[in-house]
Amino acid sequence: MSEKVDNINKLANEAKKEVERLEDKRQESLGNSINYIENELQIQRLYAQIEAYEKVLDVVK
Repeated sequence: MSEKVDNINKLANEAKKEVERLEDKRQESLGNSINYIENELQIQRLYAQIEAYEKVLDVVK
């Protein structure tokens, strides 16, 4: 059970790191609005994944 919790925590942490990277990317010039929108969509998708991982952890614990 602990190994599964560790794996879920690892996935959540990786997603959080990716969110940070994409949020930093906001500061850069993304070239055009399509790149900006794609970046924002990826951030929202990752937030949803993180929320799902956290809910799974609540159930597993």
